[in-house]
Amino acid sequence: MDRQPADVRLALSELWQAFGGIALLARYGADAPWPHASWAREAQGALTPRLRAVVELARPRGRIPSFLTGGIGSRGVGIADEIDGMRRTPAGRVRDELAREYPQAFDAPLIAALIREPEVQLDYLAVEFTNFWRTVMEPRGTGLARSLEEEILFRSRTLAMSGGAALLHELGLPGARTDGADRLTVVPVLLADDSHWWSAVGGRTVVSYAARGAGLLRGAVKRDSAAQPQRGDRLAILLGRGRASVVRELSAPITTSALADQLGLAASTVSQHLSALVSAGVVQRHRAGTRVLYELNREGMALTECFMNQ
Repeated sequence: MDRQPADVRLALSELWQAFGGIALLARYGADAPWPHASWAREAQGALTPRLRAVVELARPRGRIPSFLTGGIGSRGVGIADEIDGMRRTPAGRVRDELAREYPQAFDAPLIAALIREPEVQLDYLAVEFTNFWRTVMEPRGTGLARSLEEEILFRSRTLAMSGGAALLHELGLPGARTDGADRLTVVPVLLADDSHWWSAVGGRTVVSYAARGAGLLRGAVKRDSAAQPQRGDRLAILLGRGRASVVRELSAPITTSALADQLGLAASTVSQHLSALVSAGVVQRHRAGTRVLYELNREGMALTECFMNQ
């Protein structure tokens, strides 16, 4: 950015989480890298041709058409309200934005259909976004919500203590697209690679970044602490099943108590595992207000990726 935006905020959006998952599947299919691999194998059947076309519509410049974002509402707004906002976009606004932003692509099937019958196509997209969410993302809802809340808390400290420019630098967004806007909203997306998606929504530019909690969306953890590592589970063989289960959850900043609750383990047991992992140099701790958050550092991420990408 040539000029830093004067107003930088953090926000949550379930619709943007869904878009991130769709984009990840469109790019990698079932071959997504850790920590997305398990989720992608389970979710690939939910990617429809129309949803894939939405990603292709956004891909050339990373710009999501504003009528597909549903707006960025308050923390209490869920995906049903966001999708309803998308569905109720006036037909004239859809046509005007397509004519302005995609003048050379009117022969693309999705764009042609949106210009011809925007209300009908937005209804179709609303149904397919809803089905995608309910099928492959809502079942991980508790972990998703907790991870995003922890992410917002963690990043809010940088925003409050050092300002918007420091936050954008921390997120790797110093050159993020703003279209000259003074107002910028930053949205964490759990299912993401190194892509940054952006959109101009209601006079504010919205930019996504890859949150560190994607590991929480993988398949559910088996909670039988007495179980032996499954054959081929190299991380559990190396670390022991309990400690390996802790490591798998640490791609997101998380507290000891939240981690214990998620894994169904005693807080004292989780604390012992965390202390050992910190001493081994693969986990780092941060203080955010009164909370102490733990996450994998670079070495821990490399170790986990090596042993889980099989």
